[in-house]
Amino acid sequence: MSPKTAAQNKQIRAESKQRIMEAAFKLIAKKGYESTSVAMIATQAGVSKGLLYNYFKSKEELVKALVMSAMSEADSVLDELRNNDPKIMLKNVFKGFFKEMREHHDHWRLITELTFKIDKFDFVHDIVTSKLNEYVSLLEGLLTQIEYPNSLGEARIIAALFDGIGIQSLIIKNDYPLDEMEKYLIKKYCK
Repeated sequence: MSPKTAAQNKQIRAESKQRIMEAAFKLIAKKGYESTSVAMIATQAGVSKGLLYNYFKSKEELVKALVMSAMSEADSVLDELRNNDPKIMLKNVFKGFFKEMREHHDHWRLITELTFKIDKFDFVHDIVTSKLNEYVSLLEGLLTQIEYPNSLGEARIIAALFDGIGIQSLIIKNDYPLDEMEKYLIKKYCK
């Protein structure tokens, strides 16, 4: 058997790191941060604890990578929703939010789990605050363009509604009226 090339080794490392992150994501979203050990994550990922620590110095560093990855994915989704018409863009934001709620429920579970432990993770506070400000600014800009009164206040209300809908949906699960809420928000803000 011939030795692996640098490109093959890089690919193997990337795949191992991704498996670790996926295992951590699933376990923390399901069991919570405190109830998930590094050993559990390594076992779920099919790697040794030593290999896990080769990629991440601590469980906290791994969680930070998960949060950064989730935020990056959210930004990518938002980029796909962009439109020059502010009403269409705002409608796309609502549709995108509810689509994410339906298809990536575990993302909300993880972010919610970590948010409720905000005192434990300074980086979560910093990241969430930064992203919230970005999203509120985007919403405010769209609402200003469509001449919605008090666009900053309404943008903050929409952000709070998203948080509330996310939490209620996590608790109530399939009984939460996601479809009704989506239609209501689109009708209220995108008329």
